[in-house]
Amino acid sequence: MTVATPPLTGANLGVAYFAVRKNLLNVLDDYDLTFEQSLLLNYLRQGDAARADLVTSTADNIKVSAAEVESHLDAAIARGLIADGLTLTEEGDRLQQQITERTQPLTRAFFADIPAEDLAVTARVLATLTERANAALATS
Repeated sequence: MTVATPPLTGANLGVAYFAVRKNLLNVLDDYDLTFEQSLLLNYLRQGDAARADLVTSTADNIKVSAAEVESHLDAAIARGLIADGLTLTEEGDRLQQQITERTQPLTRAFFADIPAEDLAVTARVLATLTERANAALATS
């Protein structure tokens, strides 16, 4: 018996997003780290950034206020994970590495056995949806 694939909707995208995010949050809870702080660590692990650029791009990506991102950034600085010059401290780098080591197996399991062609199509569809949703937000 063949089971029909349900249509792609915002609802099933949301369910998938929250399921994946909850797995990440479970890991972050072990380190007393917020989702936003983990994003900041991840972004800074890729290289230093100017504060305004980091705050603006993070706020834009996750659709929160710059003030909220600033608060999470200040908390990470106060905790000693990020230096004032917006570089990861040794502790911040170590913590980000630990989180990566714990989440990579989950990510591999989530994507296992999904054909590369399906992943490529999904990436294109998600990029298009993001672009259109951002455009709608810009006009509202």
